[in-house]
Amino acid sequence: MFGSGGVQLFRRIAGARECPDRSDRRLPLRSEHFPVRARGREIVTQHGVIIAVAADPAMSEEIARRLNKSDWSDQEDQWAL
Repeated sequence: MFGSGGVQLFRRIAGARECPDRSDRRLPLRSEHFPVRARGREIVTQHGVIIAVAADPAMSEEIARRLNKSDWSDQEDQWAL
């Protein structure tokens, strides 16, 4: 989804201590977390909870865009059932 470099960065970010706001950060993202948005280097839920920190603002924008697109696609798949 993000290419090998992006996946490694995202894995590193997912376990980072820079995301103290989200107490359930080890659990998968759920519908109520979306849409997510980029706020500088941070990726935050619609409630302002930090879920990840990217290397730079452009990367956080791209990750947020892809996560939102993936969530939208998942929702469309559920409606089709």
